[in-house]
Formats: sequence, C-alpha cells, structure tokens
Amino acid sequence: MDKEANEVFYEGNDTTVAGGSVAILPEAEYHQLTDIQLNDFFDFYEQNEDILVTKEQNAFTEWFRACWETAGGEALHLPSYFVFHDEYKSFDLKRNQWIDDAEKWS
Repeated sequence: MDKEANEVFYEGNDTTVAGGSVAILPEAEYHQLTDIQLNDFFDFYEQNEDILVTKEQNAFTEWFRACWETAGGEALHLPSYFVFHDEYKSFDLKRNQWIDDAEKWS
C-alpha cells in the first residue's frame, strides 16, 4: 500500500520479486476443485462463516507476526500494522494487539 492507501503491485517479469507470485508458501498444498466441489465448499463456508473467518484471521495474523519477527521487524523504528482488506481494525505488530484504524492515523 502506498501513503494514499492504494494497492501497489509489481507486474514485471523479475522472478525474484514476490508481487504477483502464486507459490509463496512452499509447504502449502494447492488443489484444483471441480465446479460441484467449489459450490459445496462455498455452501459450507456460508453456513459457517462466523466461525471460519475468525479462525482464518487468527491463523494469518499469527503467521504474519511470526514472519515479521523473524525478518527483524522489531528493529524498525516505525509503526507497523497488519490489516485485512476492507477491515476497520489493524493489528499493531509493535504492541501485539488489535486497534481501531482511527488510532493508527491519530
């Protein structure tokens, strides 16, 4: 994201740049689903969305924070946040807690 909160993507051909990459996690398994399997998945997801979204967000937040710490993020002397697209809250990586987005800009 840039300073105006616009998404920035790398669209070049340099394979050393992660932007646009589809193989970010080598330990993750990828499977193609048939249309019927995909419909069944979305039906299940919609019926259990409240539980699944919370679990997904917790898993991604824990993973991102661990990567941030491994990369030396604590050494940065800048505010650092993790946020899900279109969410109203951000995870403050320095304080290890969720905050309202308004706090981030004040």
